[in-house]
Amino acid sequence: MRAWILACLLLCSLPLAAADAVRLTTDIMPPYQIREGDQLSGSSVDALSCIFKALQRDYEIRVFPWERAMYEVAAQRSDAFFSATRMARANRFAELSAPLALEKWYWYSNKPVAPRHLLRGQHPARIGGLRGSNQVSWLQEHGVPVALQVNTTQQLLQLLAADRIDAFVADQRTLHVELTHLSADVRPTYAHFLQYSTLGVYFGHHFLQQEPDFLPTFNAQIYHCVGEIDSLTPEEQQQIIRVHQQRYAHWAGLPEVIAAVKAQNSQHQGISQQQITQRDKQWIAETALRDQPLITSVLERPLSQWLQSQQGHSARLITEIMITDRHGLNVAVSEVTTDYWQGNEAKFQQSFFRQDDEPFLGPLEYDQSSQRYHVHVSSQIRDPDSDEVIGVLVIGLDIGKVLQQLNSAGTLSLAAQPPAPEEEHQHTDTDGQ
Repeated sequence: MRAWILACLLLCSLPLAAADAVRLTTDIMPPYQIREGDQLSGSSVDALSCIFKALQRDYEIRVFPWERAMYEVAAQRSDAFFSATRMARANRFAELSAPLALEKWYWYSNKPVAPRHLLRGQHPARIGGLRGSNQVSWLQEHGVPVALQVNTTQQLLQLLAADRIDAFVADQRTLHVELTHLSADVRPTYAHFLQYSTLGVYFGHHFLQQEPDFLPTFNAQIYHCVGEIDSLTPEEQQQIIRVHQQRYAHWAGLPEVIAAVKAQNSQHQGISQQQITQRDKQWIAETALRDQPLITSVLERPLSQWLQSQQGHSARLITEIMITDRHGLNVAVSEVTTDYWQGNEAKFQQSFFRQDDEPFLGPLEYDQSSQRYHVHVSSQIRDPDSDEVIGVLVIGLDIGKVLQQLNSAGTLSLAAQPPAPEEEHQHTDTDGQ
């Protein structure tokens, strides 16, 4: 067997001799895992170094081909493998951590038609892929046949350039790293957005059974060591605002919304900050209790029930909806929020105090409960009689769903051009998440 198939033992910051060292496996996948001589680096490797240092745990990383890296955990010879997206076959023997990284997956091809349309025809598209990759696993789990599998991205690009395949799926950042080392002749002509996909660490069930408290403490350190996992491009921001304006912006002017906000503002006239804080603490405490009088009083309002209905009919495009009064207190919600008072958060303040009525777009956020990335779009609620700002409408939108619905062909030139709108009835949801 060739040398690259053999395990390459790499020590990461702490001695391997410790009996409680956590054993991890991985494969080389720039920019997340990069081999530099006999050292391993990359964004995921750096994050793990920070996490294990905070946990004061020894660990070791061994490099294998991707299929072998997974098999080592399934065979209980290793404790975890990374960086991996969620996949059904791994769920049988391991549990995925919170994200270390966020990938942006595109279909890459030399045809202007999106591959999902090609798959419907009498002559299905010939799909290529990297053997054992996250993308191939996802395609196969979603019933998309992968005609040719190869070992390197360069081989994949050469197959596309030679017209032996019609398309392949790759992470945009990973592909761009590879393209910097290759001739421009093999660059794909078109990029079609597919989805966002998170990358984490799969910890074996056998390991977690021995250390049941490990994964929660590991996940808690991710947010300190990774920070902001990604940011939206200007083009993506424009697309999100466009969806919001076309579908939801008019909600802020609905008579029932304005009436509910004005009524609560009247009830809360003269409310003190101490009272706001007390109610916020009550709400937060109730989220862990069976008896939830404050939460129930908001959820059972007719406007909350209408919001729940709108979210339910959004095909998972909407992740949550909040309507607040002038203090940032919940008037109506589509589901239980983490707190009652939004007045100290940017999604309220950056909208309520704007000098214009443009919506405020928040940062990309990961929702651990739904395991999806979303953004909050906030817009002012105004009294039509006085034009005074009386509250805020906050709508969470699933970023992957937004870009899927707006996807169309874009020319690839080291960075894919922004997708343009397409008719909603043409959209095929291949997310499956």
